[in-house]
Amino acid sequence: MKTGNSDAFFREKCLTKNIFIISGIIICFRESTRAETMIRQRRAEIEWELPRFVATITQHLKASRDILAMLESYQNYAGKALKNELVITIADMRTGNYEGALTRLSARVASAMLTDVSRGLISVLRGDDGVAYFSMLSHDMKQIELQRLKKLALERPPIIRRYSFLLLGCMVLLYMGVMGYQILGTMSGLF
Repeated sequence: MKTGNSDAFFREKCLTKNIFIISGIIICFRESTRAETMIRQRRAEIEWELPRFVATITQHLKASRDILAMLESYQNYAGKALKNELVITIADMRTGNYEGALTRLSARVASAMLTDVSRGLISVLRGDDGVAYFSMLSHDMKQIELQRLKKLALERPPIIRRYSFLLLGCMVLLYMGVMGYQILGTMSGLF
């Protein structure tokens, strides 16, 4: 009898160990992908705002070539993710090299679209006329934004379809109500 109890105790102990090991592996995988998910969301949030940022840069370049003032003024209107990056970049620009700060900005976010913006700002710092570059970049980003909005609109039809059927039903009831009222009014005049 004692061997049966010790055998059951040993199996229970092994089962408990296995549960802890498996749960540890699951938590490890979940936490490792969580960081990547957060970075992907932050990058998407920044890329969503870039067309407006590029349009603002284009307008500022027509009046002034002061990149630091441009970034500081846009920082007040930027979204949360881009604002955090701009705060870091502005502090970096004030304490060091402008080109290095812009290069580090594009490396931190790791976005191809933001890299194009940084490359254009660096060329403005080097003396190029960036109005034409940013005008073309603004046009391209507006096209990308339109594609995103179309994709988002295509995801919405099931929701919209439900409300459109409800609206159609209300319009039919209204039309039938008016027709019924007119018919009853005409019939009372006949009899």
